Amino acid sequence: MLPQRATAIFVGLLIFFALVVGRLVQLQIVQADQWKRLAQSFQEGQVVSPQPRGYIYDRSGKILAHDLRAISIALDNYHMTRPDLLERLLSAHLQIPREAVRERLYRPGYFTWLARGVPPETAEHLKNALREAGIRGVLFLEDWKRAYPQKSLASNLIGFAGVDGQGLEGIELGFDELLRGEETIWSVVRRADGTEIRRQVVRQGRRGGDLYLTIDARIQQVAESALERGVRTYKAQAGFAVVLNPQTGEVLAMAQSETYDLNRFQQSHPQARKNLSVAYAFEPGSSFKVFTMLAALEAGVIGPTERVSGSATLQIAHHTFRNSEQRDYGMVTPAGVIKDSINTAMIRIAQRLGEEALYGYLRRFGFGQKTGIELPGEIAGYLAPVKDWSALEIGAIAIGQSVSVTAIQMATRVAAIANGGQLLKPRVVKAVRGRDGKLEPTKPEVLGRIASEESCRHLTEMMIETVRDGTGILAQIEGVAIAAKTGTAQKAVPGKGYVKGKFVASLVGFFPAEAPRYVVVVVLDEPGGREYYGGLTAAPIFKEIALGLLSLDRSR
Repeated sequence: MLPQRATAIFVGLLIFFALVVGRLVQLQIVQADQWKRLAQSFQEGQVVSPQPRGYIYDRSGKILAHDLRAISIALDNYHMTRPDLLERLLSAHLQIPREAVRERLYRPGYFTWLARGVPPETAEHLKNALREAGIRGVLFLEDWKRAYPQKSLASNLIGFAGVDGQGLEGIELGFDELLRGEETIWSVVRRADGTEIRRQVVRQGRRGGDLYLTIDARIQQVAESALERGVRTYKAQAGFAVVLNPQTGEVLAMAQSETYDLNRFQQSHPQARKNLSVAYAFEPGSSFKVFTMLAALEAGVIGPTERVSGSATLQIAHHTFRNSEQRDYGMVTPAGVIKDSINTAMIRIAQRLGEEALYGYLRRFGFGQKTGIELPGEIAGYLAPVKDWSALEIGAIAIGQSVSVTAIQMATRVAAIANGGQLLKPRVVKAVRGRDGKLEPTKPEVLGRIASEESCRHLTEMMIETVRDGTGILAQIEGVAIAAKTGTAQKAVPGKGYVKGKFVASLVGFFPAEAPRYVVVVVLDEPGGREYYGGLTAAPIFKEIALGLLSLDRSR
């Protein structure tokens, strides 16, 4: 009897140990990888540590954008303790309404952001308060916050980056790949309660590259101040301006009357963030006559001393074109046409060119095409193909109607007149410092010759006369030769056509005329007072900007 019982017990033990060994083999060998992954999911993880975006500087090294150290605060919902007290402390330290804090505390899921870009001192005070209260489950993560020390200066050009460090507008968006830092990735081991016990670098990140802009912060300030006063004085809807070096294509200022604080971009309206100099097309009116005249000089259809009729009216098909105040100027030279902005004479010169030639020259000058400036949102303006022209188009386009342009287009094309005929690609980046620390300056890019030096010289003389004794007289500066052309265009509204009482006023020019250093384009959208002509509104703003530039030159 005893041997049978012993045998049974022995067999039972053998079966038990066989089952144990089998289970161990299953867990440690057959299912080892599965259980290892499951254990790691509770104990190991990766933490991404962002690296700072690169700096943005003006041409002299003034900081326009940089990253500041900050702390981002998140909630580990699974390990949170004492939620009622936590709610009160978070609301008090982070200045968040308790209702909003409560919603985040009880949000489904493991990880919830509580606040991004918190100043380190604020985060430290909160951390101490939580420690004293014995509260767990709040994560404090190293982070960066974008800051703009010049606030609203050049805001429509610079743009901004979001809380995750990605560029969203302007230069910040256009050069996001360069400016954005490469994240550091850490492997982290935690205890069951979430306490971190080990951290190891998997991939070392790098800060982003830097940009040096061609913009001069002092010139930008001059232009913005002049526009703000001008828009207020002439009751305009908006104003914008470009200041450009005609010898290099460098944009020295790109300003507009409506700006916003880049540090509080969330409070701005999308329309206010639009860069009008590259993203707003307008009919230039008479300032476009310089290009019709340049085409005529290049084609040789009129000489500098030849005369043409400046009669009060000119009939084309069923439409009558008129001079301002229907004035009859008699027989005038090309200089008189530009100086007094004579519509009928300009149209007659365009008729000598013919439709195909006028269109060909305007395309050669770059109208109806983007300039290629390194800014997002640029539009091409509009120049209809000659096959789509009506009988009236040659007259309308010759005087700056039925064609639309941008301020940057006008600035670069006027710059070609100033420098003797070379069309330069406009640029806002002076140098790039890559993540490797190497500084690479940009170089001027010549897109081609659009006119001869002789034609540009004749046209410059005509533009000087415009300021000396013509429609641009209010842009005069004693002792400085300024070459410019005014423009006033009745505004066309989509679906309504030309609207009575709505105008776009402009002045384009450069100085000193004998050795140009600056091109300035000023545009006023819908000046609302009795004075709405470009010569009466844009010209004084041009003069204020020019005086500011000359003052800066003397102070250097």
